[in-house]
Amino acid sequence: MPPMTHSRRSRHAQAVRWWLRSQDGPLSAAEQQALDRWLARDPAHGEALAAVEKQWALAGELAHRPPHQRHQPAARRATMAPWLAAATVLLAVLLWRGPHWWLQARADRITGAAVETLTLDDGSRVTLAGHSALRLDYDQNHRAVTLLRGQAVFHPAPVNAGEPRPFTVQAGDARLTALGTVFWVRRLDAHEQRVAVLEHRVLARLPGHPEQRLATGQSARLSDRAGIRLLALDPTRATDWSRGVLVFDGEPLSDALARINPFRQRPLVLLDRARAGTPVRAVLHLDNLDGGVPALADSLGLRTLEVPGLTLLY
Repeated sequence: MPPMTHSRRSRHAQAVRWWLRSQDGPLSAAEQQALDRWLARDPAHGEALAAVEKQWALAGELAHRPPHQRHQPAARRATMAPWLAAATVLLAVLLWRGPHWWLQARADRITGAAVETLTLDDGSRVTLAGHSALRLDYDQNHRAVTLLRGQAVFHPAPVNAGEPRPFTVQAGDARLTALGTVFWVRRLDAHEQRVAVLEHRVLARLPGHPEQRLATGQSARLSDRAGIRLLALDPTRATDWSRGVLVFDGEPLSDALARINPFRQRPLVLLDRARAGTPVRAVLHLDNLDGGVPALADSLGLRTLEVPGLTLLY
């Protein structure tokens, strides 16, 4: 790869700054105008932003691969400087979790780290988890909601004589129609989703696969490849965050961190991957994660270190 010139380094740094800013929520009008001006000044600026998007997507993909698929010699991993490893993880986490720059234009609501509850025009309620994004598409015949990122609990206003329109949630290719119900949806990516029913029933549809009705207490995985498959997932546990707590009863530390991070501005990153399978048993309150996380780490024999943009566990 040829050396990066000063101007190219400057473009790249500005592109990264725009990405980092975008993870905090919607741009203000002034910020959007500044971004538009920056993009209009030079076509290379748009190319730099697209390159950052690609780099971050690849970094996120690498961070989510099992260790045996990374093709990195063990000796090289062992001798990698800790600061370099931390910097690599920081880049992967921030950019993988951060919204695509175009998400700003698509979403009606993007949350930060806090849980938010919205009341829609028809009286339906939506409780959004941290770092989630939602788009509303209501018309005369349908009440359609698209979960663009994250997870949410839906409390649709019932279909009746005064409100005949069905209530449907779109997540990737999955379509979930409420049948007088309360249900949870988590968007993993464009090709795989999760749904759990807390009350009544949901009609789950996925192109190319038979539709399925899910009843109270049932959960399912919706995958383009595997279709709609039931999961051994307690809907109450999946939605504990909507009640202000996170309950862990023996799940692996890596899974626990994945559940905690949407509710933190500074993601938790485990440096010692050998501890990823450590079982976690704890109850964390979302309004006191700053105190609960160090206590959790201490109970597992780990330490925390605050660095710019994230919290390291080691």
